[in-house]
Amino acid sequence: MDNEYYFIRKPDDDRLPFLVPDENTEDRCFRFEPQPQGSPPLVFHNGWRDLQRKNKIVGVTPDILFAGADLVVRDAIRERLLEHRIPSMHMHPVVYIDNAGQWHEDFWYLTFADRFDCWDRTTSEFDEESPPIRLGGFQLQEVYTYCLDEELMRQTPLDNRRLFKMGGDLNAFVVCHSSLSHIFRGNGTSGASLMAIADY
Repeated sequence: MDNEYYFIRKPDDDRLPFLVPDENTEDRCFRFEPQPQGSPPLVFHNGWRDLQRKNKIVGVTPDILFAGADLVVRDAIRERLLEHRIPSMHMHPVVYIDNAGQWHEDFWYLTFADRFDCWDRTTSEFDEESPPIRLGGFQLQEVYTYCLDEELMRQTPLDNRRLFKMGGDLNAFVVCHSSLSHIFRGNGTSGASLMAIADY
């Protein structure tokens, strides 16, 4: 199954923004907890704006943005994900303010209330010397290479593992099954890069 699943990662591209929450957003625990329905949008700006300007890099605003390992996606991607009823995934409106000060109000933050800890401790490589780090109520290890727990994956219905946030892992990548990979690849300019778990 390591070839059926992909880490969704930010490409190495200097034109992409580095999302930084505004002061009000920072206080809202949005990384770990779903936001109350009807609460104001999360607001982000590009923390690399000044650096991009200094280096004469023209910033871009693709359909997928990254806040750390978390995804911020446009309306069209949200609509396609809603069709799959992903368990434990919550979406909240986002305003992204680009380098020119333009407000993009068609984005959504994906928060996973639960994580799926499905990497195999016997075949994956991780830091076994250090104790796990506690963060946001989770016990996290530093993982170097991943192998999925085949038995656990087979016992879990596919609909419950098409898209999830990797548990027990400091990287906390969002992971998608090959059946959803086309949504995140787009036409190659989606703003996301997919890497098979087997290739990590």
